[in-house]
Order: sequence, then structure tokens, then C-alpha cells
Amino acid sequence: MNITYKKYIISIFFKNARWFIQASFVLALLWPNIITQAQEAWKISDCIDYAMENNLDLNMKYNNIQTQEVSLKESKANILPNLNFGSNLDLNFGRNVDGNDNSVTYDPTLSQNYYLNSSFTLFQGMVKKNNIHFNKFLLKATEQEAEVEKNQLVFKILTSYYTVLYSQGLRDVAESQVSLSKMQFDRMQKLVEVGKESPITAQDLQSQWATDKLSLTKAQNQYNKTILELKQLLRLSVEQSFSIDTNSTQELMLNANENVDSIFITAKKILPQLKQQQLLLNASEKRLAIAKGGSYPSLNLNAGYSTGFYDKNKLTYGKQLEENQNQWVGMTLRVPIYNRSVVSSDIKRKRIAVKDQRLMFEKQNEALYIEIWNAIDDLQSAEKEYQSSQELHDFSELSLKNVTKKLEKGLANTTEFETAKQRYISAKATLLKSKLVYIMRYQMLTFYQTANWNHLN
Repeated sequence: MNITYKKYIISIFFKNARWFIQASFVLALLWPNIITQAQEAWKISDCIDYAMENNLDLNMKYNNIQTQEVSLKESKANILPNLNFGSNLDLNFGRNVDGNDNSVTYDPTLSQNYYLNSSFTLFQGMVKKNNIHFNKFLLKATEQEAEVEKNQLVFKILTSYYTVLYSQGLRDVAESQVSLSKMQFDRMQKLVEVGKESPITAQDLQSQWATDKLSLTKAQNQYNKTILELKQLLRLSVEQSFSIDTNSTQELMLNANENVDSIFITAKKILPQLKQQQLLLNASEKRLAIAKGGSYPSLNLNAGYSTGFYDKNKLTYGKQLEENQNQWVGMTLRVPIYNRSVVSSDIKRKRIAVKDQRLMFEKQNEALYIEIWNAIDDLQSAEKEYQSSQELHDFSELSLKNVTKKLEKGLANTTEFETAKQRYISAKATLLKSKLVYIMRYQMLTFYQTANWNHLN
């Protein structure tokens, strides 16, 4: 290797080394933030905020709002007079009228006309005004529809989030049972080695340990599945790390004593689904008024200006445009007499649509009342189930402790220990489920009372 080549290799090394040192320094500064960001657990409020920005269905609802805003602006602009400009260029052959002196000629003639006209509706059965009100109600109804979609999304996230909490709790229970089984097996194995216990007893405990490890594997798989479903609901990427905040569950306030009628009176004033149906009812009434407007006479004001140029005229182009000017103002009255029952049929259809929308509004009221009724009943049932589950859990925990002590003293067999352990596992899982169900029921009832999800924060 010659000296020049060695110098080249050394220079390349030092250049790369300097870059590596700089990159390492930057990475060292950013590394704590990267670790924190990667390991930061998501609270339920974080999931909701993220979903609000990234959910496709909700963003489509927002697009519908923008579309309806355009329709409202268009209906308002429709009240203003229109203004149109045009020009005609004609080349006539054969017999035609000379535009210069209105005589008949057989010579080819070239003419060009310019016109500017405008029209304004003086009266049209209040159609345009009612159309503005119709689009206003429809815009507000579309906004409420987005709120309904938002609440449905929050409910899906709430359900999925607490499903993850439940599966995570089951996994933690399974892990504790694996640790307990291993501890009992290790203790029994030592007793077998010194000849104080039978090898069969140790084998039974080892079998229970293997069974608990299988249960842990299933619980871990179920937890991974619920995490996957929540990530898909949030539209997170596959490689993005994700974990939830296990400390986000609130303490229970057990006093499920609510009145259906009082909550319903509050809910019907603030919930978006009822507001939406009321606005749609108002919009259908305005649509009926628009249809009725078609049976009234209409009166329009028209005005215009025109001028032209003819090629046979000796005057200049500009002089012809000046001398051929024409202005006009007129009014047009249109009285509908017979239109093959088109207007009357449309009025009948719109009147039926108003009746349907009124029934839909009543149906939504009834559905909301039943929802609140069921929510209160579910909350009361969940409270009773939680209290019973708490008693069962305490008893099962005490029973497992007693059987464990007996097993250590040789006063109980492995079957009794396994039975007590499984009873405790089931009781702990039931307690966790009843607690999470109660929290969800309580939050749903709070939503009916407030029409928002601020209590989740």
C-alpha cells in the first residue's frame, strides 16, 4: 500500500469519525425525549383527541358542513340581481336584412352585436327567502350530525379502551398466578429433595404451573388483540409503539340513584341527536313552503343594453357602436294556471315528508328516553354486581390464603389448592369486569346529563 493511498484512507476515516461524533452528540441530546415519547402511556383523553383529528368518518362529516355552508352562501346570493354580458358574430348568406338600413339584400353581410342584461325577482312566493332558511336549518342539522358522529366515536374508543384495561387486568392476574404456582412448586420440590413430600405432589404442582403458563399465554394474546383493535380504531401505524395508562380508572362513587324523567328533560335540550331531528323538521317545513311558492305568481324586473356593428356601414367601428346603442327596461309576470299537477303533487309529497320528519323526531325522543332508562337500570345493576363481586373477591382471597397455609403444612392437597386458586382467579376477574362496567355506565349517564365527555379528563 503506497503512502498516498494510506493518507486517503486516514482522511476518510477522520471525516466519518467527525460525522459520527456529531451525530452521537445530537442523538444523546434527543435520546431522553425519544425514550419518553416512545414509552408515554396514552390516557383515554389522548385517544379521543387523536381520533378527533384522524378519524375518516368524522372528517367526512366536517366536509359535509363545508359543502352546506357553500349551499347557504349560494342561496343568499340568489336574492341579488344577475348580470350577463354577451356578443354575437353572424355571417349571413343569401337573402337577409341589412342592419344598416333594414333593406333586403342578397349580399353576404357580417354583423356583431354586444349586449348586457340583468334581471331581478320582485316576487316569487317567498321561494328564495324560504330557501335561505332551509339551508340555514340544514347547515345546523349537519353540524349536529357531526356531533353525533363524534359522540359515537368517543363511545367506541371508550368501549375499546376499557376492553384493553380488562384484558390487561386478566393478564396481570394470570402473571400473578404463574408466580404463585412457581413458588409453590419450588417449595414443594425442595421438600421432595429432603424426603418430606411425595414426588407426585410436586408433579401435580408442576402441572398446575404449566396450566397457568398456558392461561398467561392466552391472556397475553387476548391483550395484544385488544391493543391491536384500539390502534386500528385510532388509525395508528403498525410500527408505532402504544400502551395505555393503567392509572386512568377513577375511584367508584357508588350511589346510582338517578331519576329518568329529570335526566331526560335535561338531555333533550342539549343532546345533538334531538337537536338534529328538530332542525331537520324545521328544514322540511321550509321545503314545504318552497313547494307552495311554486303555485304563486312571479314578477321579475328586466333591464338591458345592446349595440352592434355591420360591415357594409361606412362609419367606423367605434362610431357604429356608439350610434347603435339600445337600452330597455321591462317587467315579466308569470301566473301558473295549469302545470299538469306538478306543483300540487310536489306540495303533497313535501307535506308527507314533514309528517314523516315529525314522527322521526318523536321516535328519537322515545329512543332517548329508553336509552336513559336502560342506562340508569344498567348502572344500578352494575353497582350491585360490583358490591357482590367485592365480597366474593375478599372471601376467595382469604380462602386461598388459608388453603396455601394448609398446603405448606401438609394439611391440604394440590387439588384443594388448585380449586381455591381458580376460584380466586375467577373472583378477581369478575371484580375487575364489574368495576370497569360500572365506570363505563357511570360515564355514559354523565354524558346524558352534560352532552360532553369532559368528565373523561
